[in-house]
Amino acid sequence: MDIFIIKTETAQNIERDFLLQFKQKEIHNEKKLIQHCLSYLMVDKILKEVYNIKNRSIEYKNKKPQLKTGEKHFSISHSENLVAIGFSDFNCGIDIEHNKDRDFKSIAQRMNFPCPTLEEFYRKWTTFEAHYKLKDTANNAETFQLEDYTITALSTNKDEVFNLYFETP
Repeated sequence: MDIFIIKTETAQNIERDFLLQFKQKEIHNEKKLIQHCLSYLMVDKILKEVYNIKNRSIEYKNKKPQLKTGEKHFSISHSENLVAIGFSDFNCGIDIEHNKDRDFKSIAQRMNFPCPTLEEFYRKWTTFEAHYKLKDTANNAETFQLEDYTITALSTNKDEVFNLYFETP
């Protein structure tokens, strides 16, 4: 799985009207709308330029976005100022979370995550969220720490290799 991490500040250099062409659903919060549109712009750009996929039409099955052709699978996640997009030949799920101080013990207890540390909490939380997005059984997983973010990627392919690409200035 190729995982691309993009800073949302990238959207500051893109005309809003152009970004809105990539809107997939109605979002009223301006920041979330821009993140959403940037995500789908990047999905389109990566499918075209990295994977040479011509038909990049997206449909939703069980609220999960996917290519109509099924040629490539992808999953998207946002947190604070980063967007993570995973691409695989197999069904995949991804989650990214900004690691901030919080009362993780009460959340962990409510979610039934035994977590002695904040780091363990974020690992379990991102795994939980990535499973939700996968909507299938995970046969392989990888968790990354990138600056103060935790990223978990899941795949149905037991032999999946995970590659992380981070946009740097």
